[in-house]
Amino acid sequence: MIGVPTLAVKAFPALLTRFGGFAASLVFSTAINLLAIPFVIVTLGKETWGELALAQATAAIFGIIVAFGWGTVGAALVASLTPPERPQMYVDSLVSRIYLFLMAAPVMYVVMLLITQDSPQVAALASVSYVLPFVGASWFFIGQAKPWKLFFLDVLPQGLGIISGVLLIQFVPEPIVFVACLLFFNLLAVLLGAAGATARTGHHVKADFRFTAAMARLKSQKYGVIAAGTGSLNSNLPMLAVNQVVTASLPQYALADKLFRFAVAGFGPVLQVIQGWIPEGGPGQRDHRIRTVARLAPVAGLVAGVLLAALTPWASALFSGGEILIGYSLSVPFGLILGGVIVAQVVGLACLIPLGKGAALAKSTAIGAAFNVPLMFALGIVWGAPGVAWAVGVAELIVAAYQLKVVHDSLRSSAPVTDTASKAP
Repeated sequence: MIGVPTLAVKAFPALLTRFGGFAASLVFSTAINLLAIPFVIVTLGKETWGELALAQATAAIFGIIVAFGWGTVGAALVASLTPPERPQMYVDSLVSRIYLFLMAAPVMYVVMLLITQDSPQVAALASVSYVLPFVGASWFFIGQAKPWKLFFLDVLPQGLGIISGVLLIQFVPEPIVFVACLLFFNLLAVLLGAAGATARTGHHVKADFRFTAAMARLKSQKYGVIAAGTGSLNSNLPMLAVNQVVTASLPQYALADKLFRFAVAGFGPVLQVIQGWIPEGGPGQRDHRIRTVARLAPVAGLVAGVLLAALTPWASALFSGGEILIGYSLSVPFGLILGGVIVAQVVGLACLIPLGKGAALAKSTAIGAAFNVPLMFALGIVWGAPGVAWAVGVAELIVAAYQLKVVHDSLRSSAPVTDTASKAP
């Protein structure tokens, strides 16, 4: 009885250190992205900034094809593997994702030409630069519980791309200069991440570049990619819907969406620690830890959603240099979206995967998309950008509620087995 609390006390400093490492990536990335917004808007114009934000949202959808589930469930899978198995798993995923990248980027380029006013050169560079991070190793470092590798080999290079882009457009105010900087440093992040994931492992790692083998590996990721794909539709398709239904509101929606994503990123270190903490306790502690996390997730979502709804109008004026103003009609539904997303991320990625419920994770996001896609266009036509946001918020709550039910049912069904085992002579 004394051993468990003692172990928990000893583990707490390690968790705190890990949280601090992941938080360093968050603080740096958030600060760089927030500070870049007013410079890009003032220098290139809010319309151009809106086009770049649209390109980033489009890339997030195509990035799901490139990441193919590894970005969603990869961290939990890595955490469940033994250290000798991890590098080979990463290399296998990297080869498969390179092929997917070579297929997805050209298609995105065509889409960019159709939905934006960007020049062909800007569209081409944006298509490559914004999709490249999905070939990276961030999820692998999270699963390894290596926050400083994540920072120095992934987050820092990408941040330097934004810094250099902002600096150079002050002298050459052209969007192609900004996206070219992103392209160079995002490629550097991919290369550094690959080197960091495979260097000094002490185990032989072999890259199998056969196309058939690379495609065959995708089968094991089917639930992860379904969850990521439908989840991405829920969060990124709304930007495209606003662009089609009420184009004039694109800068306002894009900025609200950007602030929402910063808030999601702000919760990232907590999620990353939880993803590693649940399996670390072993099978004996797993259900207890999952039950604790699932109980606290809605509270965290509620607090975060209220804060975002209250602060977005003030933050929009601050970070756009007064060029873009967002009212409560848009900030309130984005607060609802944030609350639902936080619950769904914690319960879906940190609880369902350890329970072996990948199929339920995929099903939950598919249910959300089934509600979200038609509803966003219907409400968007009636109420404009706020209508689109409300549709997304309702869909995210449905996803979160379904996932919580699956976790509750799964834990309840396993309880009698545990009790019987404990009473056995």
